[in-house]
Amino acid sequence: MAARLRKRRRKTAVTKRKRRVGSRKMRRSKQPLQPDGRYYDEGYDSGHTAGFGHGFETGLVKGGESTAASPNKEEGFQQGYKKGVTDGRYDGGEAIVDRLMPPHCILPDTPLDAIIAAGIAAHQERFVRLMSVEQVADRIALALDQQTPLSVVRLGDGELLAMAQETVMPVEAVRQEGGFLSYAGIEVPNLAVRDQLREAVRRADIVGIPVLRQPNYQLLAGSVLQAHGIDIRSRPFADSLVNYGLYKGGYLQRLLQGRRVLLIGNKADALSSALSGYGVTVAGVVTPVNGVGDASRAAAEAQHHAFDLALVSAGISAVLIAEELARITGKVVIDFGHMADSIIKGEAPF
Repeated sequence: MAARLRKRRRKTAVTKRKRRVGSRKMRRSKQPLQPDGRYYDEGYDSGHTAGFGHGFETGLVKGGESTAASPNKEEGFQQGYKKGVTDGRYDGGEAIVDRLMPPHCILPDTPLDAIIAAGIAAHQERFVRLMSVEQVADRIALALDQQTPLSVVRLGDGELLAMAQETVMPVEAVRQEGGFLSYAGIEVPNLAVRDQLREAVRRADIVGIPVLRQPNYQLLAGSVLQAHGIDIRSRPFADSLVNYGLYKGGYLQRLLQGRRVLLIGNKADALSSALSGYGVTVAGVVTPVNGVGDASRAAAEAQHHAFDLALVSAGISAVLIAEELARITGKVVIDFGHMADSIIKGEAPF
């Protein structure tokens, strides 16, 4: 019996060595990899997003980039990705229709887009109407002409996650979702800043919020604003990308022309050089802004400058600075965000 067991163990060990050798040979021969869970998951995530109407083309582009970067993985990636997109698109869209259809009924000649469009149309009475870029530009121009205060702030995922602390999300969930928050200027937990943001949003004249129904965007905005008692239907709200809209529509260039422009943020010096090159009158710069704890100091320093309009690019701090500076000085202050980077890099010439 013992001899048979030793013989069986030797045979098993030899088999394992052969498998390892065979595996090394496959790697050396660079044969196409077969589909695995990683490729499937990438496709599934992209397809699931596509089921809600966002990102299908983006997912395919990402797949192409990954394939080009690793040609030896092309076959495995394409098979796994295609399967993931197909399954994800079904679960994210068609499966919802299947679940909601009455028994013994089907819609074989109606595409998913048409079903979703009909559903959206049925909810028109619940639409929240946002200000258009043109309306925001007109409001800014009026405030400049009449020399009245106006604050335009914007809520992205960073601001929304900061405001979500212990209101709609526990701090640990905020920390997990907001790994970038340190870069944006806040360390969580920080309930004091949460409350400061709430008050700034309540007092701001125009508030931009995300329009995409992606994680931590539009739906989080609705929950956060409701939790803080801010009625989204009785206030002027706009798209949080209104800063880019003002530029793309040609409004920003006209608004800055002939005005004394104050620049606030860590890249204010570089932005000053870029705007001065386009003939914009820069009234001064306030830099740096070291996170949300530095917002009040930056706003106080800005008050020493004579300006007509201020552009603030300072992460989450921009919301606090823009609202406070406009309220105290009676000037127009815009949360400018990464539009500053686009101008500095030459991607948005005037």
